[in-house]
Amino acid sequence: MLIKHTLLYLPAQLLGPMFQFIAAVVWTHWLSADAYGVLTYVLASHELIFVACLAWWSQYTLRFAGTFTDEADRERFQASENAIIICGVPFQTVLVILLLSALHVPLTASMITVALICCVSRAVTTHLCERARGQGRGLVYTVGQSVGPVVGFVVALALVRFMSATPEAALAGFAVVQTAVIPWMWRELGLNPMVARLDRAIIKGALLFGMPLMLAGGIAWVSGNGIRLVVEHVNGTAAVGLLSVGWGLGQRLSSVVAMLVTAAAFPLAVKHMVDGSREGAVRQLAMGGAILYGLVAPATAGILLITRPMVELMISPEFREMTIAVLPMAAVAGAVRNLRIHFCDQIFILFEQTRLTIIINVVETVSTVVLCFVGSVQGGPVGAVAGCLAGALIGALFAFILGIAKFGLIIPWDHVARISAASAVMSSVLMTPAVIGLTHTPLASILVNVTIAAIVYPLALAALYPSALRGLAMKARAFRPAAS
Repeated sequence: MLIKHTLLYLPAQLLGPMFQFIAAVVWTHWLSADAYGVLTYVLASHELIFVACLAWWSQYTLRFAGTFTDEADRERFQASENAIIICGVPFQTVLVILLLSALHVPLTASMITVALICCVSRAVTTHLCERARGQGRGLVYTVGQSVGPVVGFVVALALVRFMSATPEAALAGFAVVQTAVIPWMWRELGLNPMVARLDRAIIKGALLFGMPLMLAGGIAWVSGNGIRLVVEHVNGTAAVGLLSVGWGLGQRLSSVVAMLVTAAAFPLAVKHMVDGSREGAVRQLAMGGAILYGLVAPATAGILLITRPMVELMISPEFREMTIAVLPMAAVAGAVRNLRIHFCDQIFILFEQTRLTIIINVVETVSTVVLCFVGSVQGGPVGAVAGCLAGALIGALFAFILGIAKFGLIIPWDHVARISAASAVMSSVLMTPAVIGLTHTPLASILVNVTIAAIVYPLALAALYPSALRGLAMKARAFRPAAS
């Protein structure tokens, strides 16, 4: 079931993030370091806008919308949802202005307008994607997740190319496309946009469940993006742009791998809870965690091994030195945070103890910001990234200890050991003189490493999972046509 649901959401987890990766590379060739820093900061602000205004409701929707089975109850839910979306716009406007001011971005009318439309439209589409995920609507989820990063990027690049190489032009492209897709998503999900009134009982339940998640998410945003503000304060806006390439790529690559599994895994764990099986839900999370680690571990190891050739091939010379320095640490920090968020933290949501996520995120954020500031003062942007990595490790350790102690979170140690061993075998092969001798150019290095890794890692896993391999062999024989 997990594999089936993972495949259902796979296009969305690959297409959008793939174009976000492409965009991160392309913008280095079209924008200055200052402009790149502003653009990536505003795009990162999407997350905080969503967290502050809609994430609490989205989490409640994903967890409880399926319990509103009566038609009248569904109508009350829909009316409350519409009212929340409408009422959120003024708050989002204030947040956009405050966020722009925090980075000392000039508050021109054009910047405020495009940033506001961009952030609001992304928040709404993100919420509707969660609606679609809760209903098992894979196509709507895929379109909502992908249209902004894919079509929006194409339009944004055209505006930058033919109008002006400014953050405002790029943001306008994303804003137009994200806004245009909202009516289609609304219709496909069968929602009624014409009613808007708050139901006291529903809102109360949603606030009790979702507000701790909102606070935790806001704190987590500071943990993941506060580095931009710290570096801007200590080292200047240009340093933010130079840093943002490696930091953004490292975080994004880890998130892509993590979301391959988590989009499907958590709804299945919720189903076990609805069916009354606490043990089944915990085991479902453990299985999802094992598959997550099975993707994150080799992917992170691979990023570390091909950082230099990848950067030399893809990134503009102005950004290369800094990107090579920070990308490996950013990738490891992203892997640690995603393992915590998409595995460990899910158990607190599952058992409706979302207040604990606030404590976890406070621990991580305080550690990250303090160590990031110290690192930035002592070692510039590179030191800031090292501080963020240390903070992520502290937060993850605290979260896993809490999850195990309070809710019996299962750590699939057997799978962790085997996957780690397979990743180590893969890395060892890639570091042999015979393989290194084949990599005379950056492109050759990437192609050789990726090809060999794609062969060695599955073979190593197969050797470490002999029973699974025998099961696959038996199934293959069962489907073999009988001899005539």
